Amino acid sequence: MAKKKIKLNVVLLKNNLNIAAPETFIENYRQDNEINFNKGDLNAILYKKLGSYSEPKWVENLKNKIVGNFASDFPSNQSSGVTLFIEVQNRIFAINFGTLGRFNINKNVIEKTFGIYTANKLLNNDLTATIKSAYSRVNETNPVNKQRQYGADISNDQLFLSMEDNEALKELAVISYASEDFSRMIGKYSSLNVQFLFNDTEIPCFQYLQPKLSRLLDIYNSVSTNDIKKLFKGIYPLNSTESQDLNAQLPNKLIISTDAFFLFEPEIDYDFSLVAAIKIGDELYDELSLSDYLSKNPQPSFEVLNEDKVLFLNEDEDVIKEWSILECLYGEIEENNTNYILSGGEWFEVSKDKYDRISHAIDEIIDTEFVIPDRIKENIREAIEQALTQNPKINKENIFNTHLSNHIHGYLFDEAAKQINLYEDRFEVCDVLHQNSFFHVKYNYGASVLSHLFNQGYVSAKSYAEFTSKYAEAVNVHIPDVANHLSHQPDNVTVHYLILNEKSQDRLTFFSKMALEDKIRTLQAMRFNVKLTWVRDMY
Repeated sequence: MAKKKIKLNVVLLKNNLNIAAPETFIENYRQDNEINFNKGDLNAILYKKLGSYSEPKWVENLKNKIVGNFASDFPSNQSSGVTLFIEVQNRIFAINFGTLGRFNINKNVIEKTFGIYTANKLLNNDLTATIKSAYSRVNETNPVNKQRQYGADISNDQLFLSMEDNEALKELAVISYASEDFSRMIGKYSSLNVQFLFNDTEIPCFQYLQPKLSRLLDIYNSVSTNDIKKLFKGIYPLNSTESQDLNAQLPNKLIISTDAFFLFEPEIDYDFSLVAAIKIGDELYDELSLSDYLSKNPQPSFEVLNEDKVLFLNEDEDVIKEWSILECLYGEIEENNTNYILSGGEWFEVSKDKYDRISHAIDEIIDTEFVIPDRIKENIREAIEQALTQNPKINKENIFNTHLSNHIHGYLFDEAAKQINLYEDRFEVCDVLHQNSFFHVKYNYGASVLSHLFNQGYVSAKSYAEFTSKYAEAVNVHIPDVANHLSHQPDNVTVHYLILNEKSQDRLTFFSKMALEDKIRTLQAMRFNVKLTWVRDMY
């Protein structure tokens, strides 16, 4: 007889938690939110969370942003959720129900690698298990989120072979044809969506759930370093146990190796242009600055780093994003001949030879001889200030590029009309072209913008190398002086990246360095020169 399939969202909490102390893992715990139910012989808690009553959000938007206030009697909405906490092998699992269930869990006690590692290990152990789909992040190109959906199920080895360098799997959908406990699971970071199998006589399933959770825990506990490396190419995160020593050293490292750390927005593609101010504690700042934070908190413990909040405010001083200091802290350290990266509150391991190769490649292309005179910078600042009186959302980069092209007697290509088409592929040549130097310019908003910058220079140069005559013809249309036309036989051509930086440090995260180093190797193999210059005091 076919078994019943029940889908549950399962989260594993960190070790050394006691279910008898729910205040240590339940956010804002209150005993009167516990729900009485038949637990049998199991140690478990059923905990509810109720949201406040309010008019639907669309009604508020209609009143405030579209038609103005009006009398209304729309029924109020109330969100709700429940979490089932259950003890298994001295560990605690949390199973969420409803829209608010996941907010019952203190996010600092979640075992973040449980979902993806367990799904991957099941795939490695079960010869009948196959991959239905995979979602990943490639830290090389734009960066790119990749969704793979397979018409036929494939093996783990086939997936790994198709992955790019520095690609990290973020979600894995696995189907098992042999397991008596689960037929399908979707492993993510933090959570595991599992399709459990039960006999008809085991419904309701609560009393029969513990042994199946125990088998999931056994799978997770058996994960090896080799298993983990099948999820990542080139860089992979440490689990909470492996991170303990690094976390313990972190407060001291901040004091003795301040230059190795800085604060940044941890979401690689976060739109920082929405932020009007940054609030840490009671202070407002224009940028994320570790030195500013340490001046107020000279010796923060690891717990304080995890608890102190960074609030991103819009022009109305509303909080539009919130992260902890730990989540915003980026750093690079070396221990026992291995390099570790702290990013987004997680530690990543990078082999020393790869770390050294990438760091050396970046250092080699830094060009400090290309200098923009102070008088030109002053002219740019005045032009920006004047333009802002007319339009608060001006394109500052375009103003910079216009003045740069005039100063070096180059040609401005930072215009939509000067993009070129090659075989139905439309792209930007560069921002400023001067002789054989292609300048690509971006303000340092964050990792996503910089990755786009590096890719922009690569795409243009690659097209020049592959379709030299067609490329030169298309570009030369926009160069009136024939003496300055691009050659149909390029020689000594330079791709020059300019990063306009108003932060207190010239800095790239290792993920941005990986994206750039990949482009450096490819461009140099195509016989292009590559340079990188930081430009300060612009805005």
